[in-house]
Amino acid sequence: MSAQKQKRNLYPVHLVIGFGIIALFWLMPPIEPITALGMRCVGAFLGMVYLWSAVDTLWPSMVGLFMLAISGYGGEGGFNGVWMQAIGVYTVLLTLFAMVLFGAMDEVGDTKYIAKWFLTRKLFKGRPMVFLAVFYACCFVLSAICSPITSLIILWPIALSLMESVNITREDRLWKYFFVGMFAVSTLAQPLLPFLGAQLIPYAAFQSMTAAMGNPMTIPMGQYMAVDLIMTTLVMGVYLVAVRYILRVDMSKLKGIDPAVVEQQMPLPKMNFQQKAFLYMIPCYLLMILLSNFFPNNPVSAGLNFIGPMGITLVWVMVFLIVRWNGKPLLDFKEVAYRQFNWGIFFMIAAAVFGANSLSDKATGVPDFLIQTLTPILGGRSEMVFVAIMFTTALIITNFANNAAMAVILMPVVLNFSDQMGINPMPVATGVILMVFVAMLTPAASPHAGLMHGMKKIYTTKDIMSVGFPICIATLLLYIFIGYPLCKMLMGV
Repeated sequence: MSAQKQKRNLYPVHLVIGFGIIALFWLMPPIEPITALGMRCVGAFLGMVYLWSAVDTLWPSMVGLFMLAISGYGGEGGFNGVWMQAIGVYTVLLTLFAMVLFGAMDEVGDTKYIAKWFLTRKLFKGRPMVFLAVFYACCFVLSAICSPITSLIILWPIALSLMESVNITREDRLWKYFFVGMFAVSTLAQPLLPFLGAQLIPYAAFQSMTAAMGNPMTIPMGQYMAVDLIMTTLVMGVYLVAVRYILRVDMSKLKGIDPAVVEQQMPLPKMNFQQKAFLYMIPCYLLMILLSNFFPNNPVSAGLNFIGPMGITLVWVMVFLIVRWNGKPLLDFKEVAYRQFNWGIFFMIAAAVFGANSLSDKATGVPDFLIQTLTPILGGRSEMVFVAIMFTTALIITNFANNAAMAVILMPVVLNFSDQMGINPMPVATGVILMVFVAMLTPAASPHAGLMHGMKKIYTTKDIMSVGFPICIATLLLYIFIGYPLCKMLMGV
């Protein structure tokens, strides 16, 4: 039985379990110090999280918000106010405009030109290690600015064609190391841009929860992105060195890959004005986002800080709507939104952030419950032991459930115990956010993991586990001993 068919057959079971979780917490007596309100909020949130992982993201988010709205949490706004608070918040609106803006890049075909640029560099001819580094860099860029699924769909046919051209088959040891490494770097790249995609969920939840706890904090985007970029480069560098010099995988056939052949395999017309406009937008956009992080004391940074990432994104959207080419706007908002906008992510962010607020509110009793319950496990531990436990927990649970949801669940633990230990929670939260996207070992780990596990002509379960598991362990260790200190250094804590 196929995984997809099995999932369909289990749909009624998942419904019963998900709604059963909600009903259980709503009907059972409060577990002190959680209040009756807290029990309803916890039930709505956990039921929603389960349905996210087992069924879908769109309608479970609506169900979760509906249950939170009738739980009594939400203050004077009542039922309607909860929906306005959830959907009208800054991060949700940012998602709308960012998805359309960056989705347009894929819509106009920029991703193919980016891939071609990387794969036609003459510097890797006759240099297998350089070729792998360049190919993985291409995977990283496409995954970061679009998605791992987009990256893999574009690059899989190219990779298969390249392997065929130099007579590398599934019987070659290099095959599984090349393709699983390709998937790994795409996975590690996904959370690079915190304002785009599912990674915005835990990133925004951290900001929302700290505000609810009376100590508002925002993880600086520049430092966050620097950590992900440096650590992904380090992880993949260690991986390539291990494959070549420790495992001694034969790479000699890769010497036969010729950039000129790739050029012939990817015939593309000359870039038009529209494609160039969206391509050049990327460095300009990132510069505007990051300028205040590194050069805060100037009028330009002050202006950019005033409008924030959403304002910057909106400016670019408006520019591309105003500027016309061939009688049409550069950005066809309606068409791009229809094809590229992910309503599941949109509502998931709304529900996750609002649900996170309820879990952080003292009125629910949840923060006190977490401290009371987890103190025997985490209390009295050193800073590095605490970090190791949180990062390890993040890695384990994300490979069996929705990654962004798992980060939101862990965030109250990070915040409460960081406060109890007297350490700044930003580096720990950053590490947890990045670790929950190391999701590749099971089909349930992430949408692109499900895609990978379904590509039987490329991967087997044995390949994924034998190569992917060591990558996950190496990533965990590198983040504990290098990534966390790096976070502290870059964030000045």
